Amino acid sequence: MSAIGKVLRAETRSFVFGCRVERQAVPIFGSLVRTRIQYRDATVYGLIYNIAIEDDGMTKMLSVAEDVREEDIAWQRARRVPVEASVLCVGYEEAGGEPRYALSAQPPITLDEVNTCDSAEIERFTAHVDWLRLVLDSRDVPTEELLAAAIRIARESRANPTAQAMFTQACGRELARWLASDARRLESVLRRL
Repeated sequence: MSAIGKVLRAETRSFVFGCRVERQAVPIFGSLVRTRIQYRDATVYGLIYNIAIEDDGMTKMLSVAEDVREEDIAWQRARRVPVEASVLCVGYEEAGGEPRYALSAQPPITLDEVNTCDSAEIERFTAHVDWLRLVLDSRDVPTEELLAAAIRIARESRANPTAQAMFTQACGRELARWLASDARRLESVLRRL
């Protein structure tokens, strides 16, 4: 669990956070992150569904310059990269409570800290597959790709192959139940797993 950025803008269903990270620390599509809200001292959980690498003046100059030296590019890439990540909210947890797979009562506030979730947090939050429903119902995100990426990341958070297989099967069963009338969409998600 480590701080990755701060909230730039938010609404009840999603939020965007900004950060400046080194190249190897750019957020990962489908990762579970969390932030706090004031209402009942709750934690909001969400999945990163879009990552935008922002440019700066030096990057613009290097991209159009002729005869750019490799060391100039290496220097620019070694600097911290400005990143914006969009997050789909998939649940919350009131202080001392259990995860709820619904939208929280309020969005986070700008400049609230956003943290990555460690394996134990991911396993705990995804122990019930109800979070999948909020992703399925969202129309503003790449749903099939996000589901597949989040399921893969959550599967990898489990310590042993048996737990990983059981988790994947549980997700597959729920998706099959919810998408029974949309076989093409179900197949799209399952193929990505």
